Amino acid sequence: MSSLIVTIDQGSSATKVLAFDHQGQPIYRSSRPLRMERPRPSHVEQDPAHVLEETKFVLEEVLSAIFNEGHEVMAIGLACQRSSFILWDKERGNALTPVISWQDLRAKDLCATLHSQREMIYRKTGLPLTGHYGGPKFLWLTQNDPEVPRRVNLPNVVFSPWNSFLLWHLTEERICVTDESIAGRTLFFNIHQRGWDRELVRLFRIPEQILPDIQRTCHLHGHYTFKDRSIPITCSIGDHQAALIGLGGLKKGHCGLNYGTSAGVLTNIGKEAHIVEGLLTNILFSIKGEVNYAAEGTVNAVGSLFEWFEKEKGIPSAAQNWETQLAPSSKGWMMIPGMYGIAAPYWKENVLTEFKGGGKNPSPGILLRAGMESIVFLVTDILEQLKKIPGFQIDQITAGGGAAQTPLLQFQSDLLGLPIRHSAIPDATALGCAFLTGLQVGFWKDMEEIQESIQSDRSFYPQITPAERRAFLNRWHELLKAKGILP
Repeated sequence: MSSLIVTIDQGSSATKVLAFDHQGQPIYRSSRPLRMERPRPSHVEQDPAHVLEETKFVLEEVLSAIFNEGHEVMAIGLACQRSSFILWDKERGNALTPVISWQDLRAKDLCATLHSQREMIYRKTGLPLTGHYGGPKFLWLTQNDPEVPRRVNLPNVVFSPWNSFLLWHLTEERICVTDESIAGRTLFFNIHQRGWDRELVRLFRIPEQILPDIQRTCHLHGHYTFKDRSIPITCSIGDHQAALIGLGGLKKGHCGLNYGTSAGVLTNIGKEAHIVEGLLTNILFSIKGEVNYAAEGTVNAVGSLFEWFEKEKGIPSAAQNWETQLAPSSKGWMMIPGMYGIAAPYWKENVLTEFKGGGKNPSPGILLRAGMESIVFLVTDILEQLKKIPGFQIDQITAGGGAAQTPLLQFQSDLLGLPIRHSAIPDATALGCAFLTGLQVGFWKDMEEIQESIQSDRSFYPQITPAERRAFLNRWHELLKAKGILP
């Protein structure tokens, strides 16, 4: 008989449930796809009953398999999509709105009316003022859904991140909480004081009594009942933060690069909340007596960039096999990938997609190479911002994700001038949540033991000179200046 840790990885496109052993290996795994609804332009929603039903289905499927084979579950953890919100009734547990997705931008125009408060919001929350987050979404609901102003004055009504609704339905205790890592994506959570900020709550016209309580990420949130068993839920965390932990980001200076549809660049910056211009600052995880913060940046187009090459440039199989079609050199060509806007550290929503180089009619291989290099340039610019933190340095970089292929990681190592490890773990989000979940119940004795479970299958080392590195970056920054992206 073995003891296992179970993790729910609740994302926007699917819910996955995995069970891990003491070596950090996934022993059981199940997943269910989820529907996404787009009823109007800029509106992205999910049916809360559908997501809850599928989440419980895969959880019970994994638990049944574990117990049927004579194993035990020590604890359950929840890694959840961030910046998705819902209005609901904590007495009955019924939803009063759909899940308004993190992708939803219905409130983007409202943000212009709050422009004078932008700097204050950033300093308190570590986030830019955009419609992705909960404050503007709530304000939009009060102005556009006639039922909402009436409902928020009723007893037991809650406006919360999506994980609060899930935890209520998953726990015997019917708790109404969110954790600090996800509260930090609301735009009214003060990351310095680690609580709801009254000035920001008033700014977005949110009655304080409708907000959930806030707990540490590592905490006994309640118990899940499965047949005659009562299993503790000891971790709730944002999915991106969990991915950094799964890539080895438990210590200050550890960085995780997740190259998926987009690229998530997260770095553990330690126990102080440094606001780094151009980046997002959030709580990475909190445990009794300790909190760690993360600096975060996003590159909007990675896997989606190669999909663009296939659809818009007609390059066959570029989405799946771009790495086999690359030219060995870009021959001086560069690309600005503006099709989805430029995120960190420049935050330019309206940018033209352009190629710049000498000569005419570059080959598809050269265009793909320029596109791949644009990803690497942006990740490098994100990490360069961390040099603004006094005394901070990156000690370890681990990369994962479907687009973390050899040519990309080699060029990334070249431009950073640092080694990069490639993670051998396909489910870093679930594993990171499992580590924190197990730490709470003594499954792993300490963070040093967890660190020993982090596995990499290969490493990349810089192969160009510092002078060559500077030349690459200088040409890139000259292009950004010419296009008005860099001042």
